[in-house]
Amino acid sequence: MKNLAVEFDGLNELIYVADRESYELLYLNKCGLQVFGYDNFEQVKGKKCYEVLQGRTEPCDFCNNNLLTEDSYYEWERDNEIADGHFLLKDKLVDWDGNGRLVRLEIALDVTKSTREKKKLQETLDREQEVLECIRMMHSSVDVDVAIQNTLKVMGKYLHSERTYIFEIYGSLMDNTYEWCAPGVEPQIDNLKDVPVSDIRRWMTYFEKGESVIIKDLEELKESEPREYEKLHFQNIHSLVTVPLIENDAVMGFFGVDNPPVQDLENTTAILNILAYFFQTLISRNRMADRLQQLSFTDGLTGAMNRNAFIRDITPPIPDKGYGWGVIFVDVNGLKETNDQYGHVAGDELLIRTYQKISSVFGNASRYRTGGDEFVILCQDLGQEEFLEKAAQLKCIFREENGDIAAVGVNWTQKGNSLQQAINEAENLMYQDKKNFYSVLEASGEEEPERIRFKTDELQKEPLQGNTLDILEEAQIKQVSQEMLHLYFEKQDVGRLLRYMDESFVWADEEHPRVYGRKEAEGYFIRMADAMAGCMIRNLEQYTRKLSEDTWLCCNWCYLDRFDRLGHLVRRPFNDSMIFKKKKSGEFSCYFSHVSRKSLSEMDEKSEIKDPEVN
Repeated sequence: MKNLAVEFDGLNELIYVADRESYELLYLNKCGLQVFGYDNFEQVKGKKCYEVLQGRTEPCDFCNNNLLTEDSYYEWERDNEIADGHFLLKDKLVDWDGNGRLVRLEIALDVTKSTREKKKLQETLDREQEVLECIRMMHSSVDVDVAIQNTLKVMGKYLHSERTYIFEIYGSLMDNTYEWCAPGVEPQIDNLKDVPVSDIRRWMTYFEKGESVIIKDLEELKESEPREYEKLHFQNIHSLVTVPLIENDAVMGFFGVDNPPVQDLENTTAILNILAYFFQTLISRNRMADRLQQLSFTDGLTGAMNRNAFIRDITPPIPDKGYGWGVIFVDVNGLKETNDQYGHVAGDELLIRTYQKISSVFGNASRYRTGGDEFVILCQDLGQEEFLEKAAQLKCIFREENGDIAAVGVNWTQKGNSLQQAINEAENLMYQDKKNFYSVLEASGEEEPERIRFKTDELQKEPLQGNTLDILEEAQIKQVSQEMLHLYFEKQDVGRLLRYMDESFVWADEEHPRVYGRKEAEGYFIRMADAMAGCMIRNLEQYTRKLSEDTWLCCNWCYLDRFDRLGHLVRRPFNDSMIFKKKKSGEFSCYFSHVSRKSLSEMDEKSEIKDPEVN
């Protein structure tokens, strides 16, 4: 077989022959000589195969001479450090000299490139799988905080990092809002609140261009960026990757990984850039929910909790803490007269000043603005004596302000008694106080007696629970609005939906630049019923306002969830505004609706939104 040496020299595969017992290298073709850095065979003649091919001083522990036969090739794969490659090996026993003595023949095919590409592809697939799992977790969890925290944990473990985190920027300051730490790593989240954005000025120049910040070795910044080095070194950081979170072309924060393996920084950066978008979406959703919460439950003028919050807290009532309940009803005196004579700016100032005085005494209590000129205080952290002392103090403050700027009703109920009864009694006492106020003014002969007398007459005609009627109507409006959304998105029951719509109903949708009547809207709802199948309403928030004696506005914000054909949860925001009018029967019907939402085709690629047509 030795006569094949000339042919072996012409092949691109590495081929060698070695004695099985002495390991002496008997032949190495030209390809092999070139790979291992020799010019001719004389340079390796008489040397051991493990010396030339593996750089060892003794036989290889993975030598497979005992497995070889004459009949077939034994195939296996192996990395070779000297050749810096990965080889597919085919070994068998051959009679090289023709004397009947069997020796080892090995043919080595260099598969380094294909193996590395395969490994890279596998790493890419693993990375994509991990990212998809993170995305699935983020969108399947109703709780945004839990979704983000779980994703940081999964990413931290996958990237073999010590810490993963998110910072959110608020103006000139930033907070570390989310963090995962590997076992044994000291958390930093509590130490990184209200951090000046100027501390990462260098990073921001990259973030504002949508670029990442990569630090392979913190020591390289010791001289050039001493302040940055000091702050990161204090946190035991020696390498990191951070990517920006961008919303509307502005940097809203960043997502980072501390101390990942330096050799994997490219892989780490790619993953972070993919997940950054989804983190930004979740955080934006959280901020939107916070804003909606504030709009829904906070009075924009005074900062008090509004009627929505009041309804929320009394139905069902907040459980008392063992002291009983203190309830105070406050009604601003002369608000209408102030608005008429001095303008609404002065009226607004009167309301703000009234709330400030309430807060100065009952700063720790639940304070609500329940109507145009009415405030309610619910107090459950004080005993009866202390509560009544504070109530007297508040009355005194109001009395000193130009002679009673507000009527006050105070009531205390013992533990276990009905909160609703306590509220009603306080409201009754407030109306009595207001009657007394106007009676005194009328008797004193002050200006505008006709207007004052009119107000007094109205109070005598008005039922003591007149304010309760608005609360009941408001609850009714919210229920009807919620039922309409339920019938359309979750039940696809157009017939029942139409019962809530007035004959003069008008519908506007941001997707269509027209306004449509009831018949056109009905046709559209019927055609879209199938596209709505499987929708689920989540996180519904409602805001209501009484526009006139018989007209209400109701704004709805929610998310629409639906599983696509692959079983993935798809979520998109939805909001609409409805106007309801009270009928003679006492029921409310909707006569206007304005919808703002993303295209329904985003929920199902087969869904098709067409311009409504008249049936």
